[in-house]
Amino acid sequence: MKKYRLLLFWGALLLLMGCSKTEETVLQTEETTEEYELEKADSLDYAVIVKIDEKNQAITYKNIATGRNYTLSYNGATSMQNRYNEEIVVGQLREGDLVQVTFLKNKKIARKVLLDKTCSIMEEINDFSINRAASTMMIDGQQYELSKSLAILSEKEEVGLMDINDADMLRAHVVDHTVQSLVIDKGHGYIRLVNDEYFIGGFIEVGQDIIKPVTEGMLLVVPEGAYKVLITNKGYGGEKEVVVERNKETQIDVGDLKGEIIKTGKILFLITPDDAKLSVDGKETDYSQPVELEYGIHQIILKADGYATLTKYIKVGQELANIEITMEAGESTNISEENENSEGQNTQNTQNSSVSANSPVSPSLSRYSVYIDAPEGAELYLDGVYVGVVPASFAKESGSHTITLRKSGYQTRSYSVQIDDEEKDITYSFSDLIATSQ
Repeated sequence: MKKYRLLLFWGALLLLMGCSKTEETVLQTEETTEEYELEKADSLDYAVIVKIDEKNQAITYKNIATGRNYTLSYNGATSMQNRYNEEIVVGQLREGDLVQVTFLKNKKIARKVLLDKTCSIMEEINDFSINRAASTMMIDGQQYELSKSLAILSEKEEVGLMDINDADMLRAHVVDHTVQSLVIDKGHGYIRLVNDEYFIGGFIEVGQDIIKPVTEGMLLVVPEGAYKVLITNKGYGGEKEVVVERNKETQIDVGDLKGEIIKTGKILFLITPDDAKLSVDGKETDYSQPVELEYGIHQIILKADGYATLTKYIKVGQELANIEITMEAGESTNISEENENSEGQNTQNTQNSSVSANSPVSPSLSRYSVYIDAPEGAELYLDGVYVGVVPASFAKESGSHTITLRKSGYQTRSYSVQIDDEEKDITYSFSDLIATSQ
């Protein structure tokens, strides 16, 4: 009995010791949690999301005030909220988003990421122009300031203003009429023609928006996507379907299209004023009767006293069609470039989307040049037309232009430049091209 009581005593003592240790562990956990909560309010920042790395649970931010980039990790304890303070997951955040981020500075851990309530987002922007000198941007006819710490993002990487091409589709994040971030949601690639000797001097149409004369060795900058490409010259040609990928070159072999005979169609031009002079593909044309033209693309120019000179591209695609054109009063030196499509209805007076074309060089600037001195050895293209191998130069023409640099074994790059109208030479040096992975 005495032995039994002794065993009970030691058992009770061990039980008390265990409870005491458990109690101590709980207290330690509570103290750690309290310390953890206090550290949550360490730092608060207003930033742009530059890169989201879900695999490593990290987000890179750009500080709006300083332009400095930094990376914070996140975990299950990180609260992510939309502009209405509703909980969201990291997959609902996007590069370019403006956020208020609360974080633990020493440990570089985000505790709360809140989408900014004052930011407006403009999607699918393709009508834009950028004035780099003034740090302004026109979007759909309205002017916006560009932030000093502007973040420009393309495929999770930061790029520069010159990397934005007129062919790109953008997303803008704007606060108080100031653009804080630009994202290239849809970029551009390139189209090169192979075995195109017969079609030089003809026209190429990519989709409905791009019409260009075919020049030797040309390299077209085209928005990424799937297209039907029409190429014609001297009554021959045809269509091919292509897919253009971002920053990649797509080659189209058009040698087999030479044997495809293109039919002709008759176009009745209804032009106001009726004494306007019409030129088709550079030849003055009598339009008092229907004009017979080969299927394909043609350039027309209209001139009349007291009216602005009008340049248009038309696509002949049926046996008979009417095209109605009303010229605008003004100086005869102005040129409007639009695309008129004679396919479809027999009567056409709808003007389709604008297309770009090389305008004449201003006489006052023709004796000045633009020099490209780097990267050496790269092929140089101006607005898709081959110029030569860098170092190279071309006649100065003010306005917005696309400079493309290409070299075998390297990634092709395009830059949008705004050439001034000052009567002096200018020089550009671009970064070395990046070698393609083998």
